[in-house]
Order: sequence, then structure tokens, then C-alpha cells
Amino acid sequence: MSDIKMKIYEHSPISIQHMLISLEGRRLKNQRYGKAYWDFLHELEQHDYTNEQEEIRYQEQEMQRLIQHAVKNSPFYKEFYKGIDIDSIRTVDDLKKLPLLSKETVRKNIESMYTIDEKSAVVSYTSGTSGKAMKFHHFPEDVQKRMAHLDFFKKQHGVINLTMKRASFSDRKIVPRSQTAKVFWRDNYLLKQRIYCTPYCQPQHAEAIVKNLNEFKPQSMDGMPSAIYELAKWINENNYPVTFQPLAIFSTSETVYPHYRKEIETAFGCKIRDQYASSEGAPFIAECTEGNYHYNLTTGIVEIADDGEIFVTCFNTYGTPLIRYAIGDRVEINPQRNKCKCGSVHPIIERIDGRTNDYLQSKTKGKFTSVHLSLVNAKFSGAIRKMQFRQTSLDKVVVLVEPTEKYTDKISDVIKRDLNYLLGDETEIEVSLVDRIPIGNNNKFRLIINEIK
Repeated sequence: MSDIKMKIYEHSPISIQHMLISLEGRRLKNQRYGKAYWDFLHELEQHDYTNEQEEIRYQEQEMQRLIQHAVKNSPFYKEFYKGIDIDSIRTVDDLKKLPLLSKETVRKNIESMYTIDEKSAVVSYTSGTSGKAMKFHHFPEDVQKRMAHLDFFKKQHGVINLTMKRASFSDRKIVPRSQTAKVFWRDNYLLKQRIYCTPYCQPQHAEAIVKNLNEFKPQSMDGMPSAIYELAKWINENNYPVTFQPLAIFSTSETVYPHYRKEIETAFGCKIRDQYASSEGAPFIAECTEGNYHYNLTTGIVEIADDGEIFVTCFNTYGTPLIRYAIGDRVEINPQRNKCKCGSVHPIIERIDGRTNDYLQSKTKGKFTSVHLSLVNAKFSGAIRKMQFRQTSLDKVVVLVEPTEKYTDKISDVIKRDLNYLLGDETEIEVSLVDRIPIGNNNKFRLIINEIK
């Protein structure tokens, strides 16, 4: 929502906030579930995922189409691939003829990478663990295709989107700070979705939220596993009855640790199913019915270096093409790549190392991972080169900022406001402008440094 819409929302009664959320839901539904979505969902249902030759042929065709589009329509790629015979790139192995694309290169050249103008595009921002927010343009059709992939994944686990009641756990600021009522959720009526605000998914609010879940009885749950884990842990410790059983719980954005999985599956009596992607665009890696992670050949290409670092080429990034992009994550592939009992020939990924374990802590509101910090990290892509959050006590968080010439004092005020929304007003927020944020001893940047003993 824009700042004006957000002010109207915050000063409206809760009943009106439900309606405003639903109006925003209608806009998102039109954006995500158009003709391209339904056509592509039908296409995915026709694939034979047991036929490796056909899947690789499809992957190569999509790769060639993306590269041709990038060279034809992106000023950056015309120059980046100058002197390279693009027509000679026919297979995944041929991709090695192209240079790697680093995050720093993208950050410096992103405006010349676009192949669609902002007025016609769906715009998204990255946050993540790099400390550098970037703005990506997407063709509406690509957004719908990614939604089709996500919903096809859910369908494998019995969940039909748009027809079943769904509980979502999101870091969106849907609960105003001034609210006194213990109503930590809002309804998106059009999508049959109830959204629970993750900063409030803490032990002191767990009973109110779980009681509401029992009343709502969602057929599926999705969102940040750290928030669902807090509720599940409270349920198990208090032997609190859960009077519904979802078909599945789908995690997003964060690592599903073994203790998360154990508590969540015990509390809600169903499987948690994980999937990996990225806000800027990466091929899907999703958990099958046998509990294995498959890298989805129809969504892109994942090249794996000797040290496990991955370079991704995503087929749904036509607005801001990403080809051989060093996304900063690592994976370990299973050598028995085509022997999953689910029947899919898509390669099995043993482990994904990319989502940070770091978090900020609050005296009263628990822990918040880097995903929550998208509230303050992705808004100012033109005004901030890099951000880092440092905490040495429960009372104070220091935000280091490398500013650009567009930075203003108002941005510091917004950072403080949004962090206080997460951590509470008792946490002092200090914003410090620096020429350069120091890198750790391992030469890797960390978004969050938590030094609380």
C-alpha cells in the first residue's frame, strides 16, 4: 500500500480494514490469476515428469528463448554478450560460454537490464541477506507463470488454490501499532485467505491466534516457518487442542530446521512442505510427496560449482533477465538424482544453504529473521547502497547505512518506525550513516550481526 492508503488503513475500524485488505486482494488476484496463469497451469498438468528426455528438451527450448529475448531487448545484455555467438548456445553445457552475472554487476546495471518499462511492469524489491535492495521489473505474464508453478506444487499435496480456505503468516504490517484489541489477523475474502501478522506470533498472543485458527479451520497454511513454529511450540507445551487438520503447511522465505518441522507437524497433524525460490527470480526447488527436494527443470537452470555455489537462470524473469546469476546460495545435489519414489526425474537436492540463521531479538516480542527486515530494507533501493543490523543488547539495535545522494533524514525516521513496529518501542534504534560497512573475516557480508550472549 502507498503511504496515504496505509494512513487511511491504520485509522479505520478493524471491520473496514478487512474490506481494505480484500480490495487489495482483488487487485492482486487480477494481477496474478489471469489467462496466462490458467493456460500455464494447464500446461504444467500435461507434462510427463517421468520423461527425462522431454523435460530436458523443454528446458533447453526455454533457455534459448530467454537468451534471445535478453540480447534483443536489454541494452545491458547486448553489450555483456558482445562477441559471443548466441546461436551456438543450444544446451545447458553451452551456457558456460556466457559470463557469470554477479549481484554487484546487477546492482550497478539494473536499469539497463530492464526489457519492460516500470509503468507496464509488476515491480518487486529484493531484501534478503546481501544488504542491498534492488528493484526488479516483471512482465505480468511471468508473475502469473510463477504463481502457476507455486500452485501446481501445492496441488501435488492436495491443496487447490482459490477454492480452499487458507491461513497465511506474513510480515505485512496489517495490525496497526495503536491497536489494543487482540485481533492479530485480517481477512482477504476474495481469496478465502486469513492473514496472520507474524510479529505477533509469540507466546503471549498464541492462545488468541490458535483459538482463531480453530474457528477459521483453514484447509492449508503457508508462510514463515519461524512464526508457525512459535505457535506450534506453544500448542505442544500447553497440550492445547487443535480442532482442524490442514492438508499441508507450506513454508516460505526461511529455513525449515528439523526442530521447526517436528513441532509444527506434531501440533497440526500434517506435513510441512518446503520450497525455495527468490524474490528476484530463481528456479523452484520444492519438496515432493516423498519428502525430497527437486530442482524443477521447467522453471530454469541451476548450475552448481565445485564448492556448491549455484548460478541460476530463471525462465520467468523476462522483464529483468537473470542468466547465470550468482545468487549467493549453495546447494548439495543428491548423486542418485533420478531415483525418487515420487516418479519425478527432476534432480534431487540434498541440502540448501542460503537462508540466514541470524535474527534480531526483542525483550517482549521474540526473534525476527532477515525476512522480517524486508519491512525496512527494500523500500529505499535508490537511496541506500547497503544496510546492516547490529545488536549487542536487548535494549538497542544499530543500523549501519551506506547512503547515496538521495538519502534523507526522513528515511532514517521510517527505518526507526518500522523497526520499532517489529521489536517494540522499548528497543532503541540508532541509524548510523557510514562510508563503508566492514566485511567479516571470511569476506562474506552479513545482514544481521547478533552479539547478545
